[in-house]
Amino acid sequence: MKTKKITSILLKPALVAAILLSASLLFAYIQGVAVLFPVTGIGIAQTPGAAQAPVTEKSNALNDTARFLAGLPVESEAVKPYIDKEFYPKYRAEIDKNWNESFNLNRESIQKWRAENLSDDYSLSVFYPFSGPDILNPLAFYPNAKEIVMFGLEPTGGIPDLKKVKPAAVNQQLSLLLKALNFSLDKAYFITLDMGKTVKPSSINGISAIMVFFLARAGYDIIDMKEINIAKNGSAANGKTADKSAINGIEILFSEKDSKEVKRARYFTLNIVDDSKQVAGFDAYMRKYPALTTVVKSASYLMHWNNFTKIRRLVLDKSDSVIQDDTGIPYRIFKKSSEWEVTHFGRYHKPIAVFKTSYQKELDEDNKRYSAAPIPFVYGYGYGYKDITYHLVLAKKLKKK
Repeated sequence: MKTKKITSILLKPALVAAILLSASLLFAYIQGVAVLFPVTGIGIAQTPGAAQAPVTEKSNALNDTARFLAGLPVESEAVKPYIDKEFYPKYRAEIDKNWNESFNLNRESIQKWRAENLSDDYSLSVFYPFSGPDILNPLAFYPNAKEIVMFGLEPTGGIPDLKKVKPAAVNQQLSLLLKALNFSLDKAYFITLDMGKTVKPSSINGISAIMVFFLARAGYDIIDMKEINIAKNGSAANGKTADKSAINGIEILFSEKDSKEVKRARYFTLNIVDDSKQVAGFDAYMRKYPALTTVVKSASYLMHWNNFTKIRRLVLDKSDSVIQDDTGIPYRIFKKSSEWEVTHFGRYHKPIAVFKTSYQKELDEDNKRYSAAPIPFVYGYGYGYKDITYHLVLAKKLKKK
């Protein structure tokens, strides 16, 4: 392992104070928000890395739904019956506050930091294991990405029909989102652990809705959305399957405003433990990519465990670079390898109590030795600390001579 020492940006105390919650734990709590319009899919599920078929216009229904969820102006007559004149203005005001003071503030800080610290030479296929619906972070780190592959245990939520949902029920879903956004860091963490007691199972189906919520808020237009699946041989197809060895997912096509370049995000509901029947198919699917840029955040240290060796091997084999907190690939693997160059950013902190056995002494020592300054944004776990600090490890695979 080669190690680089860098100079970073000082952490602004005001920024930490402004970040009231952590997206990685919030997402699991607010996944009940799944209010979407149906839409006919464009084309068939494409193979990894394949060029997108030309798309000339966006789905107005999907884009309007995303903007409705995001508390943004919507002109559509189809949406107006669901805009409660008393409730929705309050919802919009609260969403604006949370976005401006928390999510977007953190996103913009990452964007500024990446412009000064990360190269533009990276694979445009980004892999984000254990992501939940966190579409914001990979796009903040890698804005030129053409494709983002994500997975988690949570169901996608599919594409339900807003027209079949009573306005009162829509308000309840929006209220759930508002409630989650208003929790502090510590409360969001404990609610996540206690989800089974606080959220009805029928409401835990909103990964896709949260993803389009954040895409709309980040300024993207939703082009299309469809259910997809991966068969046990690694091939992708349209639609949902009942085959337990297959993997169901959702595909979102989106673009920046006034841009003709279409990006693709795919989220899969997946149990990635080594003995899962789904692992072989997903591994075969991902290995079709020439190379990956991998992002890991708040991944519960699963790739440290002996029963998550296959996903760990996949990341190491296919990634040209990995940017992560301490919950990703164990640091000792990068340190002992001659294949990787490692750069440290920020200030390492010991894991929170529930993960206390995952402390990495070598990472702690090398972070102190090679990292010059804190990072100016929130990333990873950090709840319950009086002096919250965050860190990143950037591992780049060295080119073979």
